[in-house]
Amino acid sequence: MNHRGGFTKNSKEMEGYRTQYKNSVFSGQELELDGKYFNHCKFKDCIIVLEKGETNIDGCSFENCKLLLKGNAYTVGKIIKLFTGKSPLKVLDLDEPLFENTTPKKG
Repeated sequence: MNHRGGFTKNSKEMEGYRTQYKNSVFSGQELELDGKYFNHCKFKDCIIVLEKGETNIDGCSFENCKLLLKGNAYTVGKIIKLFTGKSPLKVLDLDEPLFENTTPKKG
């Protein structure tokens, strides 16, 4: 991880990403990160989806975004929870609702 909160890879490794974004702004979108490289991008009010973890995020900022982990990324989140006793974030899979039901049960 670099000093700006991103993961640094050399230019040879960045060539492997089929889609690359630089200085882009994403707002109110659902974005899948896998297979993509993001350099100095801004994300606002987005749902960020990560499944395999095959991405590069360098110098980006996130404002009011939600992270949805699936597949391998979800498994890693569960392993972190086993080691630390708590979830590093709200980890969801496809069988869980996006928002928790906070209505008290009757009876």
